[in-house]
Amino acid sequence: MTDLTIADAPAGAGSIPKCDSPSTAEAFEGLIPDEFKSLVRNIFGVRRGPIRYTRGQTIVVEGDASEYIYLVISGVVRSRKSFQDGTRSILAFYLPTEFFGLTDRPTHLLSVEAVADANILFFKRSALASMAEHDTRIANFLMTTTLAELLRSQEHSLRISKDAKSRVASFLIEISKRMQTQSCLDLPMSHGDIADHLGITIETVSRVITQMEDERLIARGPYRSLMLRDRRALARLAK
Repeated sequence: MTDLTIADAPAGAGSIPKCDSPSTAEAFEGLIPDEFKSLVRNIFGVRRGPIRYTRGQTIVVEGDASEYIYLVISGVVRSRKSFQDGTRSILAFYLPTEFFGLTDRPTHLLSVEAVADANILFFKRSALASMAEHDTRIANFLMTTTLAELLRSQEHSLRISKDAKSRVASFLIEISKRMQTQSCLDLPMSHGDIADHLGITIETVSRVITQMEDERLIARGPYRSLMLRDRRALARLAK
């Protein structure tokens, strides 16, 4: 696998140290459970790419034929639905080691864009289906991946029924778990992205972040990095 180094965030003043970023290859290998590492190497045998997308670039257009399944190698992408009134809803973010485009429909229902510069692998759906037919481990791996995305969708549906502060707290806890970090959270998405994901305004996101900082639940660092100072209190808010 090509070792694609994640660019450092711009330097700036802040009350917490900058989050260190390992190489993409190191981060990717570290996030894959040991029991799946050999399977991933087999699956990589039918890959195309990685293909690099710059921030804001479209990867999938709503209505495209769903011929491929995609895997994030580095960066972050978002799936979104745009409406005629100019608003949008961000349904999900996908982080390194996460698949997207998992659907049994002939076309994609959502568009997918790069939140930050991202490297994406393409897998022919028909090739993976053929492999899964002959290897139950691969079938189980794909099922586990699909179920994980379904669980995140269910949790998101529950999250947006709560008040704004609970939504933001829940989002921070969830993203930190997926990034496998307890405290130092280097957010690649903007407040606007978070707002459109949580169903609140960008002003509300900024106000809640400031309130959490005043309450010493979090601290801001350079660029968009946050330190989760009181994870237990955030977890209580998220319930």
